[in-house]
Amino acid sequence: MLLSSPLISGLSPAVVASGQLAAATDDSQSAPVRTEHWAGHQVVYGTREVPVLGTLQTRMDTYTLARVRRSDHAIEIDQRACKVNYADIGGVKVYVDVNALPDSSLVFERVEGTPHFTMTGTVNWGEEDIDDDGEPGMRVYVDAPVCSGNLHVTNKTTTNARAFGDDQGTPIYGEVTLSVRQKILGADTKCLAGMAKDSYERSKGSFRYTKIKANETCQSLLDAGWPVSAK
Repeated sequence: MLLSSPLISGLSPAVVASGQLAAATDDSQSAPVRTEHWAGHQVVYGTREVPVLGTLQTRMDTYTLARVRRSDHAIEIDQRACKVNYADIGGVKVYVDVNALPDSSLVFERVEGTPHFTMTGTVNWGEEDIDDDGEPGMRVYVDAPVCSGNLHVTNKTTTNARAFGDDQGTPIYGEVTLSVRQKILGADTKCLAGMAKDSYERSKGSFRYTKIKANETCQSLLDAGWPVSAK
């Protein structure tokens, strides 16, 4: 939503995707654009092979803060991750620095004749030091009974989403599929270096947004209890 784009790895990884409008409209015919502020939650499930334990289910929850520009034809979302949670997998815990995750820009296009929207986008980073820790890629901390330490990874996440709305302009909710390709660039322990491998994973889940006040922050929403939950 390891690292997938936030609300849609986002996280992912948690994580984070971009799209483009299919066509421009003439200025004289452009619909009014409304600016709103939303909070979002995305949960995605996948599977991963774990030595000895076999195939285990994964879960990643991503909580985002978004500024939204909305017209009759599209919804443009600029958002940042406030929190990313990875469920334990066979006793293994994974952590990322949410402040180092890049912001994401999404464009949902309306399906003609319906209140529904679709979005396809890709977010990726390579060997550049994306979190300014002096190492290539993004740093991921792994806490496991046998083997713990930092991994440094690249990430390419492709997101396909279908969103549902209504004629009253309420915030959208919907379904998402993530394809995540990850390459291990290095590890700070021999144990992790020997066990960690490049991976390709697909996960599916759902997302939901709700309107918030313009002055809300990640911390104020987290302190009060996150205002929206995806199913």
